[in-house]
Amino acid sequence: MSRRTRIAGASLAIGVLLAVPGCALRSQAEAPDAEAPARNAGLDSIDPCALLTEDELTARGAWPPGYPNRNVPAEPGCDYDGDPFGYSFFKNQQMTVESYGAQDNWAEFDRRELNGRVAANAINASSTGGRICSTMFNAGGGVIIVTVGELNDEGRDECAESWQLAELVEAKTPR
Repeated sequence: MSRRTRIAGASLAIGVLLAVPGCALRSQAEAPDAEAPARNAGLDSIDPCALLTEDELTARGAWPPGYPNRNVPAEPGCDYDGDPFGYSFFKNQQMTVESYGAQDNWAEFDRRELNGRVAANAINASSTGGRICSTMFNAGGGVIIVTVGELNDEGRDECAESWQLAELVEAKTPR
């Protein structure tokens, strides 16, 4: 299997695994008694493919440019191939760290604080063997999600990597 094929497969796996929370969001919104969350324009102008500069990305081993990820309409994102990690950045204006944390699809959901914002490191139950970790933090009335997947299991800490990237992204997003 070529390196490019492995990377494409890892990027696809990240997108599929992140679709699980999005599916839960859609099912909640379709419930007849559920109130639809108010749409906040705070993240409207945020482009997930522009959260970090090319220099910031290449310093982490990513291979710009990124490519849009529209697997979940309420959670537009951007994927980057790279080595040793693949990266994805998402925004969701309908959810928060708190509402993601209330879902039961997490193997781990470590609540934290990022520069005064509610944040969490999370591993989806379906991705425990996939070396994938997401850091999310509240921003602009919604949430920003930074996901890191290790391409080969070489013992790296993908949660530490996603947290470090979230620290870079956080300063560029509305409160």
